[in-house]
Amino acid sequence: MSKVQVSLYARNLPNVAGLFKGTSDPYAIVKKLTQGGSPVEIGRTEVVKNTLSPTWTKRFIVDYELGHTTFLSFAVYDKTDKGDKPMGSAMFNIANVLAAKGNTKGKHAKGGGTIFVKIQKYEEKGTLRLQLKGIELKSTEGLGLGILVKPDPYFELHRLTIDRKGWDLVHRSPPVRNTLDPVWAEAVIDLGTLCRGDMNLPLRIKVFDHEKNGKHVDMGEFQSSVNGLLASKNFSATQDINQADLASAFTLRIGKNKKEMGQVVVLRADLIGMETVARSQDPAPSEPPKQDPAPSEPPKQDPAPTIAAAPIVPEVAVAYTPPAPAPAPHSPQPPTAYYAPQPPAPHSPQPPTAYYAPQPTAAYSPQPTAAYYAPQPTTTYSPQPPAGPPSYTPPPSDGAPFVPPGVAAANAHQHYTPPPPPPTFEAYIEGGCLFNLAVAIDFSASNGDPRQMGNLHYASSWGDDKNEYERALHDVGSVLAKHDTEQRHPFWGFSGKFQGQIRQSFQCGPNAEVQGIDGIQSAYRSMFTSRSGMSMSEPTTITDVIKTAAHYAKKKSEQARYEKCLSYTVLMIITDGKLEDFTKEGRTIYDANDAPMSIVAVGVGSADFTGMRYLDDIERNGRKMFNFLPYDVLKSNPRMIEKVTMEKVSEQLVQYFTSHGIKPGKKVAKDIVFSF
Repeated sequence: MSKVQVSLYARNLPNVAGLFKGTSDPYAIVKKLTQGGSPVEIGRTEVVKNTLSPTWTKRFIVDYELGHTTFLSFAVYDKTDKGDKPMGSAMFNIANVLAAKGNTKGKHAKGGGTIFVKIQKYEEKGTLRLQLKGIELKSTEGLGLGILVKPDPYFELHRLTIDRKGWDLVHRSPPVRNTLDPVWAEAVIDLGTLCRGDMNLPLRIKVFDHEKNGKHVDMGEFQSSVNGLLASKNFSATQDINQADLASAFTLRIGKNKKEMGQVVVLRADLIGMETVARSQDPAPSEPPKQDPAPSEPPKQDPAPTIAAAPIVPEVAVAYTPPAPAPAPHSPQPPTAYYAPQPPAPHSPQPPTAYYAPQPTAAYSPQPTAAYYAPQPTTTYSPQPPAGPPSYTPPPSDGAPFVPPGVAAANAHQHYTPPPPPPTFEAYIEGGCLFNLAVAIDFSASNGDPRQMGNLHYASSWGDDKNEYERALHDVGSVLAKHDTEQRHPFWGFSGKFQGQIRQSFQCGPNAEVQGIDGIQSAYRSMFTSRSGMSMSEPTTITDVIKTAAHYAKKKSEQARYEKCLSYTVLMIITDGKLEDFTKEGRTIYDANDAPMSIVAVGVGSADFTGMRYLDDIERNGRKMFNFLPYDVLKSNPRMIEKVTMEKVSEQLVQYFTSHGIKPGKKVAKDIVFSF
């Protein structure tokens, strides 16, 4: 069970205040829904006055378990004295938002406008108690009016986004009325929200003049960090807030000319719930971006790259696109020798042969204070111990660890710092890893005639009743597809015959990629029409389709590398499991293990799946990539399908990247280059 932090904003909501009653004052109610459970209210945002495009600062911490479908609903209302009026609502799947670019997703609200939600992994980091004071701020009330009417200043805190391309609003203070020297109320701000625990993360402090019509006026800004605020804290010895020292004050500036608009001093800045007051970060953060995108604007989506299909050539593993001129029949030859990786034999370390542990003798009694043993002249001969390294007798312990020779004694009291916890699947997805789902379906003759009832590909008049393949595609595919960043999936088939030639990797449908699970369902049914030109055939092998998927995964990873992000592909194979040569399939899986990819093989029907379980055990360098799911056993338990599927895939994704030394959210190493 992990925790996520939820924030939201809306744009262009309908004005429901009524004629001549101004602009609505929106707030949102957030509820959590799980499968089989009742909606539970998590909380409510603050009310933002006179706006149809609110950005709420309140964050919500939600428990989330990977593999369990969890929805969040957001209902926006206009706050009025005579009863609140609905302005719009939307519902989001947490997994879909975590997989989206920038961890942000928007939906058109029921009632009008768009609701955006941002979900990020949350870790408790303590809190910051902060109080600021403005000094001699410049009036914004207009020429000649500043003398008579003073502004109502408030401030906002913005943090630099993970991609360092924009700013997130994280806190807004109440306004202080009619003053140029505001003392803002003390605020207690969660550090996980404010800076994600990074004490040097750039922060932007902006001051505005509050206006009743919602069109607040900019009064200037400055930039700092939590460590910067802590270092600038000052308070007079007399505890008088009117006698703050200006030596450490921040200057508010506005516009391209950086016009000075007054000063801000930090009256209080204290950390609560942290062991240290300030934590240094190496290296110092880079300069924030010069361009200032709106803190709450959704990130622009890059166009999804399209992988063009080509006739099958097993050596390069590109999917066949039917119909095409029939090339000369070619059947890939199995390797002459298949290496079946065996688990290493248990290793029992033996003591070194050169080591000698001397046995104490009755006549020898070493003294703890002597550097070496020097026998005293006596009438009795005391034999020396045989040659060899002397055994070590530790001195009486004083609580300090043993210091080896040559190491400075000062190091003896250094405390052990445990290594950071290993990265998680969520960390990679939140860090911008693109998750891709590809699908391959078994069209071999062993599935039976699709026109006859009871066979696996049969569907009654191709109506609403789904056959076993379609149900497996929906139940398992939907689990994986909700993590897919682009929602565009390559869809291949195997063991089909075109123009008299058997193809073991071919494109299904007219497009190289289809949109969502519904697009796969539509392309699947099109393969049983006369226009497809396909007939079911034998033998059955998944070798070519695995090569095609590995080629696709590497190509997507290369494209992502140039965009300074990561990419990982999951190939879902749905089959009746009656493969011709499991040894050959095993060799292909072993060879494909170097690709950024996992394989989820869904077995449909009631055949003997012993061979599929054999493929499930194949590993290379300690990493597995093939996962067998017996759909007939699991289909009555959707939650178990989701749990088993995501546990295996998430573990393999983390294993792949950590084995290549790639951390979440980091640029792919330049020396990781794939060969095709």
